[in-house]
Amino acid sequence: MESKVFNNNELRTFLRSQTKHWKWFVVTVLMTLCMAFIYLRYATEEYEIETKIRILEDKAASSELSAFQDLSLFSGSANNVEDELQMINSRSNLIEVVKELGLNVELIELGNIKNTEVYINRPFKLNFIAPDSIVFSASFEFFLRLSGDSKFTYTEAEDLPEKLYSFGQNIATPFGDIVITPSNEEYKSFNDKRYQIKIRSVARVAELLHEEIIISPADQLSNIATITMNSAIPIKGQNILDALVRNYNKNGVDDKKLIADKTSDFINNRITTISTSLSTVDESAQEFKTDRGITDIASEANINLNIGASTKQELENAAVQLDIASSMKEYVDNQEGYEVLPSNIGLADPSITTTTARYNELVAERNRLLKSSNEQNPIIVNLDQQLDGLKSSMQSSLNSMTNNLGLTVNSLSSQQSRINSRIYSVPKNERALRDITRQQQTTEALYLYLLQKREESQITYASATPNSKVVDYAYSSELPVSPKVPLVYFGAFVLGLLIPFSVIYVNSLLDNKIHNKSGLELMVRDLPVLAELPRLGKKDDHAVHKEDRSVLGESMRILRTNLDYLIKAKS
Repeated sequence: MESKVFNNNELRTFLRSQTKHWKWFVVTVLMTLCMAFIYLRYATEEYEIETKIRILEDKAASSELSAFQDLSLFSGSANNVEDELQMINSRSNLIEVVKELGLNVELIELGNIKNTEVYINRPFKLNFIAPDSIVFSASFEFFLRLSGDSKFTYTEAEDLPEKLYSFGQNIATPFGDIVITPSNEEYKSFNDKRYQIKIRSVARVAELLHEEIIISPADQLSNIATITMNSAIPIKGQNILDALVRNYNKNGVDDKKLIADKTSDFINNRITTISTSLSTVDESAQEFKTDRGITDIASEANINLNIGASTKQELENAAVQLDIASSMKEYVDNQEGYEVLPSNIGLADPSITTTTARYNELVAERNRLLKSSNEQNPIIVNLDQQLDGLKSSMQSSLNSMTNNLGLTVNSLSSQQSRINSRIYSVPKNERALRDITRQQQTTEALYLYLLQKREESQITYASATPNSKVVDYAYSSELPVSPKVPLVYFGAFVLGLLIPFSVIYVNSLLDNKIHNKSGLELMVRDLPVLAELPRLGKKDDHAVHKEDRSVLGESMRILRTNLDYLIKAKS
């Protein structure tokens, strides 16, 4: 019980020592709140920019293409959402965005306290004489001051002397001459304003955007993705995210059309060759009938020929596959460098189709990277190694497939020959004409097959769609997300309380004097304190008189009474 009373006394003493200096708390809180207000007044506000897209499946889902569902053109699996999200925020895509929006050139208006980036309504334009390849890799900054009458001052550092130029005059820089021209007649209203122009490499700006842009799927099984970033200029952030999605969709359409073009070219070349063969066979049949005077062929051999009907069908299918595989093998073997290979040409081996699709994806990625890099780039070297491995695997698969199909064709031909030997009784003219007709049917089947594939390729080109659909175009939050005003004021308020509290508390820890009765009782806990005498000033009377009612007199009476009580208690 005594300990509890003592703790309560300690707490009251501590609180009394703090509240005694309440004015310091008020002053420091007001000071920190004023500092917070000044900070918020000049801090750069940032807004959250957000856009939503839906990754589309790579198949014909629209009703307009429902008539072609039977074609293998639209067979395939859906896009991998994670892979597509990585492609959206890829370095090559961001570099295209930086070039499109000119983000590598930043214009900053210098103020007395706060500098502000100028993104729209710029008073002047920068025109570069150097090639884009040099400008896009340059890193440079300089300062301008508009001085009126179509003139401005230029310096490459704040502490260097300024040079006077006129609009349209060439200015020499380390990466080439630049020409500055006014955007409009309103530039005169910007006189005496000073600007800092930062020119950074496109690759560096792309890296910074890659760190700022956050892409996350709405759910693990959802095709909806959210793309966000923070920007001090809302319209700039919106333009960046919209351009990012736009370039991603454009690249997807271009890749699909490139593959469709290569496939169509390959099929057209084969059609030309097969068309010539078909014309030769047709002429042979015409000459045979004309020379032999044949107008109608008897149906005597139908029974024997029906026996080999299934064998002939297998032979035709194998011959078609062998011809396509041989053509594809020749195309791969003669290819120089890395180009997109024809896909979906009807090969029965699914591994070759899968390898071809993967090869085309890597070639497309390599071509995009070469726009902003060279062949010595480690990423491109790695892609080249993967492409060489895929090409070697494809050549091995095609060799194996042609060998197997060759054996199959030879086997079926031998079987067909044995069947033909059973129809010796058939007139010689009929057998010869049947051979020509069979060759004609085989060539015609291959010709019709290639025509069908060409139509599929043309449909693919015409119906090439983006890889994603915009659910919500980029928009900005109404309120800034940084700095957080309530949090800043709350922190300033807490800091304003903490500073005087800490000073008073530290001062009390360093104070080793006894100031009152309570402090003495804390020092001598086992001994009673009989009385507390007041502090007397120089003008106060230090003597106690009879019937004295002063504070000192009353304190002495209390001391006497407590001392008598203590003596009687111990006697």
